[in-house]
Amino acid sequence: MTAFISKHRQELRRILAGLLGPAAVLALWSGLARYYHPMILPSPGETWRALVTLWREGSLLGSVAITLRRTVWGYALALLAGFSLAALTKGTAFWRALLRPILAIVQIIPPVVWTILAVIWFGVASQSAPIFLIFMVTLPLSFANTAASLDSIDGRLVEMAQVYRCSRRQIVTQLYLPALLPQLANTVSVGFSFAWKAAIFAEFMGSTSGVGFLLSTANSNLETEKVFAWVLVLIAVMLVCEYGLLLPLKRRAERWWA
Repeated sequence: MTAFISKHRQELRRILAGLLGPAAVLALWSGLARYYHPMILPSPGETWRALVTLWREGSLLGSVAITLRRTVWGYALALLAGFSLAALTKGTAFWRALLRPILAIVQIIPPVVWTILAVIWFGVASQSAPIFLIFMVTLPLSFANTAASLDSIDGRLVEMAQVYRCSRRQIVTQLYLPALLPQLANTVSVGFSFAWKAAIFAEFMGSTSGVGFLLSTANSNLETEKVFAWVLVLIAVMLVCEYGLLLPLKRRAERWWA
């Protein structure tokens, strides 16, 4: 046991340091909850009981699945559109200059405006409204990161490959993909958090299903303990996606590039 601790001392310190932050927040939360009414600040115990109630009601997993599905659809469409626009406008200064201000305007418009328009155009109960908001929020980021990755590729290497009569497939797989994959993996990781937040916001403002809708319902009913319970669910889902899916994806892309 002593030998194991000595061998992994640095790693154990890192894990301990990572646990101290949440433990301090939990202790502060518990202390403050003693001085406030549960409607204002429920205790960790009350929040846990609300979380168990959500699980027993059967609304937890189904709502998370609905929100995740909308997030994936909206963000996948944004990635596809951003990549296509960046690839089509690469090397064409006119179209790139024409497109950038349009996407800048899309990015400047607050999400609440897109949500209002989505509800007007698609309806409150439509699955398309949250997907539309996610798409509009994440499209500028997808385009900007993909365009920067494409621009970082040395044009002289592409010209040299063409001189040596390399096939288009070889140029794509040996020049473009190695340069694009690490950046695209990082784009997916960063952009997914924006997409997840946009999905919650869209469901909160104009939907009849999903985590955001149930969060809005709990808020309207003054069930603060359920609001906190849903916040814990949102944090847990994002941590699982980040460290269980996106971080391994980034590491694999970096190893492939190396």
